[in-house]
Amino acid sequence: MKITLGTKILHDDFMEKSNAINQTVLRVGAVSGIIIELFNILRMLIYPTNSITAFGNEIYLGLCILYFICCLMFLVVDFYCNLSMEKRYRFYVVSAGIFLCWHLLFNMHELYRTGIVRHFTIVTTIFFFSGFLMFKPTYTIICMGLCSASFITFLKLTSCSGEIVSFFAMVCLCILMYLIRYKRLGIEIYQTKQIIDIQQELSDAQRDFRLTIEQYELIREQESSVTFEWNIRNDWIRFSKEWKTIFDQPEDIPNFHEYINGLKTVSEDSKKILFKCMKNIMKGMPYQKYELILPVKSGENRWFEARVIAQTDEQKQPVFGIGMLSDITDRKEKIHQLENEIKMDLFTGLFNKSAIERYGERKIKELRKGQELAALILDMDDFKDINDCYGHPVGDYVLKKVAEIMRQNAPVGARIGRIGGDEFIALYVSDDLTVFENYAKKLIKKVSEIYWEGKEVPVNCSIGLAAVSHLYERYDELYKKADEALYHAKNKRKNQLYSNINK
Repeated sequence: MKITLGTKILHDDFMEKSNAINQTVLRVGAVSGIIIELFNILRMLIYPTNSITAFGNEIYLGLCILYFICCLMFLVVDFYCNLSMEKRYRFYVVSAGIFLCWHLLFNMHELYRTGIVRHFTIVTTIFFFSGFLMFKPTYTIICMGLCSASFITFLKLTSCSGEIVSFFAMVCLCILMYLIRYKRLGIEIYQTKQIIDIQQELSDAQRDFRLTIEQYELIREQESSVTFEWNIRNDWIRFSKEWKTIFDQPEDIPNFHEYINGLKTVSEDSKKILFKCMKNIMKGMPYQKYELILPVKSGENRWFEARVIAQTDEQKQPVFGIGMLSDITDRKEKIHQLENEIKMDLFTGLFNKSAIERYGERKIKELRKGQELAALILDMDDFKDINDCYGHPVGDYVLKKVAEIMRQNAPVGARIGRIGGDEFIALYVSDDLTVFENYAKKLIKKVSEIYWEGKEVPVNCSIGLAAVSHLYERYDELYKKADEALYHAKNKRKNQLYSNINK
Protein backbone atom coordinates (compact mmCIF):
# COMPACT_ATOMS: atom_id res chain seq x y z
CA MET A 1 0.00 0.00 0.00
CA LYS A 2 1.46 3.37 -1.01
CA ILE A 3 1.29 6.04 1.71
CA THR A 4 0.98 9.58 0.35
CA LEU A 5 0.23 12.93 1.94
CA GLY A 6 -3.37 12.55 0.84
CA THR A 7 -3.77 9.07 2.33
CA LYS A 8 -6.33 8.93 5.11
CA ILE A 9 -5.17 7.29 8.31
CA LEU A 10 -7.86 5.32 10.12
CA HIS A 11 -9.44 7.53 12.78
CA ASP A 12 -8.98 5.21 15.77
CA ASP A 13 -5.41 4.34 14.80
CA PHE A 14 -4.50 8.02 14.49
CA MET A 15 -6.20 8.90 17.80
CA GLU A 16 -4.29 6.23 19.67
CA LYS A 17 -0.92 7.22 18.19
CA SER A 18 -1.57 10.97 18.47
CA ASN A 19 -2.60 10.78 22.12
CA ALA A 20 0.53 8.81 23.00
CA ILE A 21 2.77 11.43 21.34
CA ASN A 22 0.94 14.52 22.57
CA GLN A 23 0.58 13.30 26.15
CA THR A 24 4.33 13.03 26.67
CA VAL A 25 5.15 16.30 24.89
CA LEU A 26 2.44 18.36 26.60
CA ARG A 27 3.24 16.99 30.06
CA VAL A 28 6.90 17.90 29.64
CA GLY A 29 5.89 21.30 28.29
CA ALA A 30 3.45 21.91 31.14
CA VAL A 31 6.03 21.01 33.82
CA SER A 32 8.62 23.21 32.11
CA GLY A 33 6.11 26.04 31.86
CA ILE A 34 5.29 25.83 35.59
CA ILE A 35 8.98 25.96 36.53
CA ILE A 36 9.82 28.84 34.17
CA GLU A 37 6.76 30.95 34.99
CA LEU A 38 7.18 30.34 38.71
CA PHE A 39 10.73 31.66 38.38
CA ASN A 40 9.51 34.72 36.42
CA ILE A 41 6.78 35.47 38.93
CA LEU A 42 9.16 35.22 41.91
CA ARG A 43 11.78 37.28 40.08
CA MET A 44 9.36 40.12 39.53
CA LEU A 45 8.08 40.00 43.09
CA ILE A 46 11.51 39.76 44.76
CA TYR A 47 13.44 42.46 42.84
CA PRO A 48 11.84 45.85 43.55
CA THR A 49 14.00 47.54 40.92
CA ASN A 50 11.71 45.94 38.31
CA SER A 51 8.60 47.70 39.44
CA ILE A 52 5.47 45.71 38.79
CA THR A 53 3.31 48.77 39.12
CA ALA A 54 4.20 49.88 35.62
CA PHE A 55 1.55 49.06 33.05
CA GLY A 56 3.82 46.87 30.88
CA ASN A 57 5.15 44.91 33.83
CA GLU A 58 1.63 44.32 35.14
CA ILE A 59 0.66 42.73 31.83
CA TYR A 60 3.87 40.69 31.83
CA LEU A 61 3.17 39.43 35.35
CA GLY A 62 -0.44 38.70 34.45
CA LEU A 63 0.62 36.66 31.42
CA CYS A 64 3.09 34.69 33.53
CA ILE A 65 0.45 33.94 36.16
CA LEU A 66 -2.07 32.95 33.45
CA TYR A 67 0.38 30.55 31.83
CA PHE A 68 1.32 29.09 35.19
CA ILE A 69 -2.37 28.44 36.02
CA CYS A 70 -3.06 26.91 32.58
CA CYS A 71 -0.09 24.51 32.87
CA LEU A 72 -1.14 23.50 36.38
CA MET A 73 -4.77 22.89 35.31
CA PHE A 74 -3.59 20.84 32.34
CA LEU A 75 -1.59 18.50 34.55
CA VAL A 76 -4.47 18.10 37.02
CA VAL A 77 -6.99 17.22 34.29
CA ASP A 78 -4.55 14.98 32.40
CA PHE A 79 -3.51 12.96 35.43
CA TYR A 80 -6.74 12.72 37.40
CA CYS A 81 -9.59 12.75 34.83
CA ASN A 82 -10.45 9.42 33.17
CA LEU A 83 -11.11 10.61 29.62
CA SER A 84 -12.00 8.47 26.63
CA MET A 85 -9.63 8.36 23.66
CA GLU A 86 -11.77 10.81 21.68
CA LYS A 87 -12.21 13.28 24.56
CA ARG A 88 -8.52 13.11 25.46
CA TYR A 89 -7.59 13.99 21.89
CA ARG A 90 -9.91 17.01 21.97
CA PHE A 91 -8.48 18.06 25.34
CA TYR A 92 -4.97 18.02 23.86
CA VAL A 93 -6.19 19.98 20.83
CA VAL A 94 -7.58 22.73 23.07
CA SER A 95 -4.50 22.72 25.32
CA ALA A 96 -2.14 23.04 22.35
CA GLY A 97 -4.27 25.85 20.95
CA ILE A 98 -4.10 27.74 24.25
CA PHE A 99 -0.32 27.15 24.38
CA LEU A 100 0.12 28.59 20.87
CA CYS A 101 -2.26 31.51 21.49
CA TRP A 102 -0.53 32.47 24.76
CA HIS A 103 2.90 32.59 23.15
CA LEU A 104 1.47 34.69 20.32
CA LEU A 105 0.04 37.23 22.77
CA PHE A 106 3.20 37.17 24.91
CA ASN A 107 5.45 37.91 21.90
CA MET A 108 3.13 40.66 20.67
CA HIS A 109 3.27 42.24 24.12
CA GLU A 110 7.07 42.00 24.31
CA LEU A 111 7.47 43.36 20.79
CA TYR A 112 5.13 46.23 21.54
CA ARG A 113 6.79 47.01 24.90
CA THR A 114 10.45 46.72 23.92
CA GLY A 115 10.44 47.05 20.14
CA ILE A 116 13.04 44.24 19.95
CA VAL A 117 12.30 41.78 17.15
CA ARG A 118 15.48 39.74 17.06
CA HIS A 119 14.63 37.55 20.04
CA PHE A 120 10.90 36.80 19.83
CA THR A 121 10.08 33.24 20.98
CA ILE A 122 7.09 32.61 18.66
CA VAL A 123 9.54 30.98 16.23
CA THR A 124 10.49 28.39 18.85
CA THR A 125 6.83 27.92 19.72
CA ILE A 126 5.74 27.23 16.12
CA PHE A 127 8.68 24.87 15.67
CA PHE A 128 7.69 23.08 18.87
CA PHE A 129 4.02 22.92 17.75
CA SER A 130 4.85 21.42 14.33
CA GLY A 131 7.88 19.37 15.28
CA PHE A 132 6.72 17.60 18.43
CA LEU A 133 2.92 17.66 18.65
CA MET A 134 0.74 15.61 16.26
CA PHE A 135 -2.82 16.59 15.32
CA LYS A 136 -4.93 16.25 12.19
CA PRO A 137 -3.40 18.22 9.25
CA THR A 138 -6.40 20.53 8.89
CA TYR A 139 -6.26 21.69 12.50
CA THR A 140 -2.45 22.02 12.57
CA ILE A 141 -2.17 24.04 9.36
CA ILE A 142 -5.10 26.31 10.29
CA CYS A 143 -3.63 27.00 13.76
CA MET A 144 -0.16 27.71 12.40
CA GLY A 145 -1.60 29.79 9.57
CA LEU A 146 -3.77 31.98 11.84
CA CYS A 147 -0.93 32.40 14.34
CA SER A 148 1.56 33.33 11.62
CA ALA A 149 -0.86 35.70 9.87
CA SER A 150 -1.62 37.48 13.13
CA PHE A 151 2.05 37.89 14.01
CA ILE A 152 3.04 39.02 10.48
CA THR A 153 0.25 41.59 10.59
CA PHE A 154 1.61 42.86 13.92
CA LEU A 155 5.14 42.97 12.50
CA LYS A 156 3.94 45.14 9.63
CA LEU A 157 2.51 47.61 12.12
CA THR A 158 5.91 47.87 13.78
CA SER A 159 7.73 48.29 10.41
CA CYS A 160 9.80 45.10 10.66
CA SER A 161 9.83 44.08 6.99
CA GLY A 162 13.06 42.08 7.08
CA GLU A 163 11.91 39.89 9.90
CA ILE A 164 8.61 39.22 8.08
CA VAL A 165 10.36 37.38 5.23
CA SER A 166 12.46 35.30 7.62
CA PHE A 167 9.48 34.52 9.79
CA PHE A 168 7.33 33.51 6.81
CA ALA A 169 10.09 31.22 5.46
CA MET A 170 10.43 29.60 8.88
CA VAL A 171 6.68 28.97 9.07
CA CYS A 172 6.67 27.31 5.61
CA LEU A 173 9.54 25.06 6.66
CA CYS A 174 7.68 24.10 9.84
CA ILE A 175 4.55 23.21 7.85
CA LEU A 176 6.65 21.09 5.46
CA MET A 177 8.32 19.39 8.42
CA TYR A 178 4.91 18.64 9.93
CA LEU A 179 3.57 17.11 6.69
CA ILE A 180 6.63 14.86 6.45
CA ARG A 181 6.06 13.76 10.07
CA TYR A 182 2.39 13.07 9.32
CA LYS A 183 3.33 10.96 6.31
CA ARG A 184 5.86 8.99 8.37
CA LEU A 185 3.23 8.45 11.04
CA GLY A 186 0.89 7.01 8.40
CA ILE A 187 3.62 4.64 7.23
CA GLU A 188 4.36 3.63 10.81
CA ILE A 189 0.69 2.94 11.57
CA TYR A 190 0.31 0.92 8.36
CA GLN A 191 3.44 -1.12 9.05
CA THR A 192 2.36 -1.72 12.64
CA LYS A 193 -1.02 -2.92 11.41
CA GLN A 194 0.69 -5.24 8.93
CA ILE A 195 2.84 -6.71 11.70
CA ILE A 196 -0.25 -7.23 13.89
CA ASP A 197 -2.07 -8.94 11.00
CA ILE A 198 0.91 -11.22 10.34
CA GLN A 199 1.16 -12.05 14.02
CA GLN A 200 -2.55 -12.85 14.10
CA GLU A 201 -2.20 -15.11 11.06
CA LEU A 202 0.70 -16.90 12.71
CA SER A 203 -1.31 -17.23 15.91
CA ASP A 204 -4.27 -18.67 13.99
CA ALA A 205 -1.98 -21.09 12.17
CA GLN A 206 -0.44 -22.22 15.45
CA ARG A 207 -3.90 -22.69 16.93
CA ASP A 208 -4.96 -24.81 13.94
CA PHE A 209 -1.92 -27.05 14.40
CA ARG A 210 -2.54 -27.57 18.10
CA LEU A 211 -4.71 -30.59 17.28
CA THR A 212 -2.20 -33.32 17.99
CA ILE A 213 -2.13 -36.76 16.40
CA GLU A 214 -3.43 -38.28 19.64
CA GLN A 215 -6.42 -35.92 19.71
CA TYR A 216 -7.12 -36.59 16.04
CA GLU A 217 -7.06 -40.34 16.61
CA LEU A 218 -9.41 -39.98 19.59
CA ILE A 219 -11.94 -37.98 17.57
CA ARG A 220 -11.78 -40.45 14.70
CA GLU A 221 -12.37 -43.42 16.98
CA GLN A 222 -15.26 -41.72 18.77
CA GLU A 223 -17.01 -41.02 15.45
CA SER A 224 -16.44 -44.57 14.12
CA SER A 225 -14.70 -43.04 11.11
CA VAL A 226 -12.16 -44.39 8.67
CA THR A 227 -9.52 -42.10 7.17
CA PHE A 228 -7.87 -42.86 3.84
CA GLU A 229 -5.27 -41.58 1.38
CA TRP A 230 -5.53 -42.46 -2.29
CA ASN A 231 -2.40 -42.07 -4.44
CA ILE A 232 -3.76 -40.99 -7.83
CA ARG A 233 -0.68 -41.87 -9.90
CA ASN A 234 -0.21 -45.35 -8.45
CA ASP A 235 -3.92 -46.05 -7.86
CA TRP A 236 -2.94 -47.18 -4.36
CA ILE A 237 -5.13 -46.53 -1.34
CA ARG A 238 -4.24 -46.76 2.34
CA PHE A 239 -6.91 -46.88 5.06
CA SER A 240 -6.67 -46.36 8.80
CA LYS A 241 -6.91 -49.35 11.16
CA GLU A 242 -10.69 -48.83 11.58
CA TRP A 243 -11.14 -50.07 7.98
CA LYS A 244 -10.00 -53.54 8.99
CA THR A 245 -12.22 -53.51 12.09
CA ILE A 246 -15.39 -52.38 10.30
CA PHE A 247 -15.08 -54.00 6.86
CA ASP A 248 -12.56 -56.82 7.47
CA GLN A 249 -10.58 -55.74 4.39
CA PRO A 250 -6.81 -55.08 4.01
CA GLU A 251 -5.66 -51.59 4.96
CA ASP A 252 -3.41 -51.21 1.88
CA ILE A 253 -5.06 -51.90 -1.48
CA PRO A 254 -3.23 -51.56 -4.85
CA ASN A 255 -5.13 -51.10 -8.13
CA PHE A 256 -8.11 -49.58 -6.35
CA HIS A 257 -10.21 -49.30 -9.54
CA GLU A 258 -9.96 -53.04 -10.14
CA TYR A 259 -10.66 -53.71 -6.47
CA ILE A 260 -13.95 -51.78 -6.62
CA ASN A 261 -15.00 -53.49 -9.85
CA GLY A 262 -14.43 -56.87 -8.25
CA LEU A 263 -16.61 -56.21 -5.18
CA LYS A 264 -19.77 -58.27 -5.62
CA THR A 265 -21.37 -57.23 -2.32
CA VAL A 266 -21.35 -53.51 -3.19
CA SER A 267 -24.33 -52.23 -5.21
CA GLU A 268 -23.84 -50.72 -8.65
CA ASP A 269 -25.16 -47.36 -7.40
CA SER A 270 -22.49 -47.24 -4.68
CA LYS A 271 -19.81 -48.20 -7.21
CA LYS A 272 -20.92 -45.34 -9.50
CA ILE A 273 -20.59 -42.93 -6.58
CA LEU A 274 -17.06 -44.19 -5.79
CA PHE A 275 -15.93 -43.93 -9.42
CA LYS A 276 -17.44 -40.46 -9.73
CA CYS A 277 -15.60 -39.36 -6.60
CA MET A 278 -12.27 -40.72 -7.91
CA LYS A 279 -12.80 -39.07 -11.29
CA ASN A 280 -13.45 -35.71 -9.63
CA ILE A 281 -10.30 -36.06 -7.51
CA MET A 282 -8.29 -36.63 -10.69
CA LYS A 283 -9.81 -33.43 -12.09
CA GLY A 284 -8.67 -31.57 -8.98
CA MET A 285 -12.07 -30.90 -7.42
CA PRO A 286 -11.12 -29.46 -4.01
CA TYR A 287 -13.93 -30.94 -1.89
CA GLN A 288 -16.62 -33.63 -2.24
CA LYS A 289 -19.22 -35.20 0.00
CA TYR A 290 -21.31 -38.28 -0.78
CA GLU A 291 -23.66 -40.69 0.98
CA LEU A 292 -23.55 -44.34 -0.02
CA ILE A 293 -24.42 -47.83 1.24
CA LEU A 294 -21.59 -50.26 1.99
CA PRO A 295 -21.65 -53.78 3.46
CA VAL A 296 -19.76 -54.21 6.75
CA LYS A 297 -18.09 -57.43 7.89
CA SER A 298 -21.27 -58.66 9.61
CA GLY A 299 -23.01 -58.67 6.20
CA GLU A 300 -25.28 -55.76 7.15
CA ASN A 301 -25.62 -52.84 4.74
CA ARG A 302 -24.99 -49.50 6.44
CA TRP A 303 -25.03 -45.86 5.36
CA PHE A 304 -21.68 -44.04 5.17
CA GLU A 305 -20.76 -40.42 4.45
CA ALA A 306 -17.57 -39.88 2.43
CA ARG A 307 -15.84 -36.48 2.66
CA VAL A 308 -12.87 -36.09 0.33
CA ILE A 309 -10.39 -33.32 -0.52
CA ALA A 310 -7.87 -33.28 -3.37
CA GLN A 311 -4.24 -32.52 -2.48
CA THR A 312 -2.15 -30.94 -5.25
CA ASP A 313 1.58 -30.57 -5.91
CA GLU A 314 3.54 -27.39 -6.63
CA GLN A 315 2.23 -27.37 -10.21
CA LYS A 316 -1.35 -27.50 -8.88
CA GLN A 317 -1.78 -31.02 -10.22
CA PRO A 318 -3.84 -33.45 -8.07
CA VAL A 319 -1.65 -36.03 -6.34
CA PHE A 320 -3.67 -37.48 -3.46
CA GLY A 321 -7.28 -37.89 -2.49
CA ILE A 322 -7.55 -37.59 1.30
CA GLY A 323 -10.78 -38.18 3.13
CA MET A 324 -12.88 -39.67 5.88
CA LEU A 325 -15.59 -42.32 5.80
CA SER A 326 -18.14 -41.99 8.63
CA ASP A 327 -20.97 -44.33 9.61
CA ILE A 328 -24.20 -42.31 9.47
CA THR A 329 -26.71 -45.17 9.67
CA ASP A 330 -28.06 -44.11 13.05
CA ARG A 331 -28.42 -40.53 11.84
CA LYS A 332 -30.27 -41.64 8.68
CA GLU A 333 -32.63 -43.81 10.72
CA LYS A 334 -33.39 -40.94 13.11
CA ILE A 335 -34.10 -38.63 10.18
CA HIS A 336 -36.34 -41.24 8.57
CA GLN A 337 -38.15 -41.72 11.87
CA LEU A 338 -38.65 -37.99 12.29
CA GLU A 339 -39.93 -37.67 8.72
CA ASN A 340 -42.46 -40.43 9.38
CA GLU A 341 -43.56 -38.80 12.62
CA ILE A 342 -44.08 -35.51 10.82
CA LYS A 343 -46.23 -37.24 8.19
CA MET A 344 -48.25 -39.46 10.52
CA ASP A 345 -51.37 -38.93 12.59
CA LEU A 346 -50.10 -40.34 15.89
CA PHE A 347 -53.56 -41.43 17.06
CA THR A 348 -54.44 -43.66 14.09
CA GLY A 349 -51.07 -44.26 12.40
CA LEU A 350 -52.41 -42.89 9.09
CA PHE A 351 -51.06 -39.92 7.14
CA ASN A 352 -51.99 -36.57 8.69
CA LYS A 353 -53.86 -33.86 6.82
CA SER A 354 -50.83 -31.91 5.57
CA ALA A 355 -48.98 -35.08 4.46
CA ILE A 356 -51.94 -36.44 2.48
CA GLU A 357 -52.46 -33.02 0.87
CA ARG A 358 -48.82 -32.88 -0.26
CA TYR A 359 -49.15 -36.38 -1.66
CA GLY A 360 -52.29 -35.42 -3.58
CA GLU A 361 -50.71 -32.26 -5.02
CA ARG A 362 -47.68 -34.23 -6.19
CA LYS A 363 -49.75 -37.03 -7.73
CA ILE A 364 -51.88 -34.62 -9.77
CA LYS A 365 -48.71 -33.24 -11.38
CA GLU A 366 -47.52 -36.79 -12.15
CA LEU A 367 -50.73 -37.96 -13.88
CA ARG A 368 -50.20 -39.59 -17.25
CA LYS A 369 -52.64 -39.73 -20.11
CA GLY A 370 -55.65 -41.84 -19.24
CA GLN A 371 -54.97 -41.81 -15.50
CA GLU A 372 -57.21 -40.29 -12.83
CA LEU A 373 -56.61 -39.34 -9.21
CA ALA A 374 -59.59 -40.35 -7.06
CA ALA A 375 -60.38 -39.06 -3.57
CA LEU A 376 -62.60 -40.87 -1.08
CA ILE A 377 -63.79 -38.94 1.97
CA LEU A 378 -65.28 -41.04 4.78
CA ASP A 379 -67.19 -39.37 7.62
CA MET A 380 -68.71 -41.17 10.61
CA ASP A 381 -72.50 -40.84 11.02
CA ASP A 382 -73.71 -39.49 14.36
CA PHE A 383 -70.33 -40.12 15.97
CA LYS A 384 -71.18 -37.77 18.83
CA ASP A 385 -73.97 -40.15 19.89
CA ILE A 386 -71.41 -42.95 20.28
CA ASN A 387 -69.28 -40.82 22.60
CA ASP A 388 -72.32 -39.70 24.58
CA CYS A 389 -73.92 -43.16 24.94
CA TYR A 390 -70.89 -45.44 25.22
CA GLY A 391 -68.13 -43.11 26.38
CA HIS A 392 -65.02 -41.71 24.79
CA PRO A 393 -62.95 -44.92 25.12
CA VAL A 394 -65.46 -46.62 22.81
CA GLY A 395 -65.33 -43.65 20.43
CA ASP A 396 -61.50 -43.82 20.34
CA TYR A 397 -61.67 -47.55 19.67
CA VAL A 398 -64.08 -47.01 16.76
CA LEU A 399 -61.81 -44.40 15.13
CA LYS A 400 -58.77 -46.66 15.37
CA LYS A 401 -60.82 -49.58 14.03
CA VAL A 402 -62.03 -47.53 11.05
CA ALA A 403 -58.41 -46.55 10.30
CA GLU A 404 -57.41 -50.21 10.47
CA ILE A 405 -60.25 -51.27 8.13
CA MET A 406 -59.34 -48.57 5.60
CA ARG A 407 -55.66 -49.53 5.65
CA GLN A 408 -56.16 -53.32 5.47
CA ASN A 409 -58.69 -53.26 2.63
CA ALA A 410 -57.12 -50.49 0.53
CA PRO A 411 -56.11 -51.36 -3.04
CA VAL A 412 -52.37 -51.44 -3.80
CA GLY A 413 -51.02 -47.94 -4.26
CA ALA A 414 -53.73 -46.16 -2.27
CA ARG A 415 -52.78 -43.67 0.47
CA ILE A 416 -54.96 -43.32 3.57
CA GLY A 417 -55.09 -40.28 5.84
CA ARG A 418 -57.05 -38.74 8.67
CA ILE A 419 -58.06 -35.17 7.96
CA GLY A 420 -59.54 -34.39 11.35
CA GLY A 421 -61.91 -35.71 14.03
CA ASP A 422 -63.95 -38.59 12.61
CA GLU A 423 -63.20 -37.77 8.96
CA PHE A 424 -60.82 -39.84 6.82
CA ILE A 425 -59.57 -39.70 3.21
CA ALA A 426 -58.11 -42.13 0.70
CA LEU A 427 -56.31 -41.22 -2.56
CA TYR A 428 -55.81 -43.58 -5.47
CA VAL A 429 -54.31 -43.22 -8.97
CA SER A 430 -55.49 -45.55 -11.75
CA ASP A 431 -56.85 -45.68 -15.28
CA ASP A 432 -59.75 -47.81 -13.97
CA LEU A 433 -61.44 -46.67 -10.75
CA THR A 434 -63.80 -49.63 -10.49
CA VAL A 435 -61.50 -51.18 -7.86
CA PHE A 436 -61.63 -47.98 -5.83
CA GLU A 437 -65.43 -47.76 -6.01
CA ASN A 438 -65.69 -51.36 -4.80
CA TYR A 439 -63.29 -50.43 -1.98
CA ALA A 440 -65.65 -47.62 -0.93
CA LYS A 441 -68.65 -49.98 -0.86
CA LYS A 442 -66.67 -52.50 1.15
CA LEU A 443 -65.78 -49.82 3.72
CA ILE A 444 -69.44 -49.03 4.39
CA LYS A 445 -70.14 -52.68 5.02
CA LYS A 446 -67.04 -53.33 7.17
CA VAL A 447 -67.51 -50.22 9.32
CA SER A 448 -71.07 -51.21 10.18
CA GLU A 449 -69.75 -54.54 11.53
CA ILE A 450 -67.53 -53.02 14.24
CA TYR A 451 -68.03 -54.56 17.69
CA TRP A 452 -66.91 -53.41 21.14
CA GLU A 453 -66.04 -56.25 23.54
CA GLY A 454 -68.38 -58.60 21.69
CA LYS A 455 -71.24 -56.12 21.66
CA GLU A 456 -72.56 -54.49 18.51
CA VAL A 457 -72.13 -50.74 18.36
CA PRO A 458 -74.34 -48.67 16.01
CA VAL A 459 -71.48 -47.50 13.80
CA ASN A 460 -72.12 -46.22 10.29
CA CYS A 461 -70.33 -43.94 7.83
CA SER A 462 -71.03 -41.91 4.70
CA ILE A 463 -68.59 -41.69 1.78
CA GLY A 464 -68.11 -39.16 -1.01
CA LEU A 465 -66.10 -40.15 -4.07
CA ALA A 466 -64.67 -37.94 -6.83
CA ALA A 467 -61.80 -37.93 -9.34
CA VAL A 468 -59.81 -35.61 -11.59
CA SER A 469 -57.96 -36.56 -14.75
CA HIS A 470 -56.25 -33.35 -15.87
CA LEU A 471 -52.79 -32.49 -14.55
CA TYR A 472 -53.68 -28.77 -14.58
CA GLU A 473 -56.45 -29.30 -12.02
CA ARG A 474 -55.59 -28.62 -8.40
CA TYR A 475 -55.84 -30.84 -5.37
CA ASP A 476 -58.21 -28.44 -3.60
CA GLU A 477 -60.64 -28.79 -6.54
CA LEU A 478 -60.54 -32.58 -6.14
CA TYR A 479 -61.12 -32.26 -2.40
CA LYS A 480 -64.07 -29.93 -3.01
CA LYS A 481 -65.69 -32.40 -5.41
CA ALA A 482 -65.27 -35.27 -2.95
CA ASP A 483 -66.64 -33.14 -0.13
CA GLU A 484 -69.70 -32.24 -2.22
CA ALA A 485 -70.24 -35.95 -2.91
CA LEU A 486 -70.04 -36.61 0.85
CA TYR A 487 -72.66 -33.90 1.42
CA HIS A 488 -75.01 -35.68 -0.99
CA ALA A 489 -74.38 -39.02 0.76
CA LYS A 490 -75.26 -37.45 4.11
CA ASN A 491 -78.51 -36.13 2.67
CA LYS A 492 -79.44 -39.60 1.39
CA ARG A 493 -80.23 -41.06 4.83
CA LYS A 494 -76.50 -41.44 5.61
CA ASN A 495 -74.65 -44.78 5.60
CA GLN A 496 -74.38 -44.26 1.85
CA LEU A 497 -71.81 -43.91 -0.91
CA TYR A 498 -72.22 -41.05 -3.34
CA SER A 499 -69.84 -40.88 -6.31
CA ASN A 500 -69.11 -37.91 -8.61
CA ILE A 501 -67.01 -40.05 -10.90
CA ASN A 502 -68.17 -39.83 -14.55
CA LYS A 503 -70.90 -37.34 -13.57
